[in-house]
Amino acid sequence: MSKPPDYTDFLDIDGTRITIRTMHPEDRDIEEQFVRRLTPASKYYRFHAALRELTEYMLDHFTNVNYPVEMALIATIRDGDAEQEIGVARYVLTQAPDTAEIAVVVSDEWQGKGIGGKLLKDLRDLAHQAGIRHLEARVLPDNRRMLELAQDLGFRIKPRGEDFSAVELGKDVD
Repeated sequence: MSKPPDYTDFLDIDGTRITIRTMHPEDRDIEEQFVRRLTPASKYYRFHAALRELTEYMLDHFTNVNYPVEMALIATIRDGDAEQEIGVARYVLTQAPDTAEIAVVVSDEWQGKGIGGKLLKDLRDLAHQAGIRHLEARVLPDNRRMLELAQDLGFRIKPRGEDFSAVELGKDVD
């Protein structure tokens, strides 16, 4: 497992400083709390299944990033002396050459403020640096916010063959 590059960027929303940075193994607790705070609908849109919380295996996998095969960026804010995760975007290489599958989720109270777009743009740049040439995602057809974000970012949206339970997003990395 290769250590992911240290990446940090900042975003200011309504006077709140948001840090966008690489996920690290030490983020296990804030990742666990982040997913617990998501509404059932947001969890379903992200994981395509009813999920209360992450399993131990999922926590280990999500916080131990195997770069360049996968990458994860998180958005955090300060909550007193602690850091609180409010969004995450990740990619994982697929079987197809130079292609990665992406996923993004933002805390319900922070949705619609540009955080998902910023996470995906930064993730796209890191994917490009890792030699990835195409990004794709499988999205539930009623996930209106994600489909709007994907369209705004220039992703192609198409039905997923005979599977009407999801649509495919695709974008070449510029």
